[in-house]
Amino acid sequence: MLEDSKIRAFLEVEKERNFTKAAKTLGLTQPAVSTQISALEESLGFELFQRGRELRLTPSGEVFLAYARRIQQAYDLTNEAFNNVFAK
Repeated sequence: MLEDSKIRAFLEVEKERNFTKAAKTLGLTQPAVSTQISALEESLGFELFQRGRELRLTPSGEVFLAYARRIQQAYDLTNEAFNNVFAK
């Protein structure tokens, strides 16, 4: 299966607005999800989330969200297409 675990973690954290809940959904530990988000932020060169009482996207995180959704959609469509071809 084609996927990027950092993108998937980002999208789940954004959806849940909570690292622990996202980790549970992903079947990972909270530190593993935090590490993935930190690595993604490091590679992008900006923070995705404002951490505090409430977990919120930064302005850069808001912009990145649209791209992350498109990336994930491309992975999903590719997986679906190849699963249909090779499942026969």
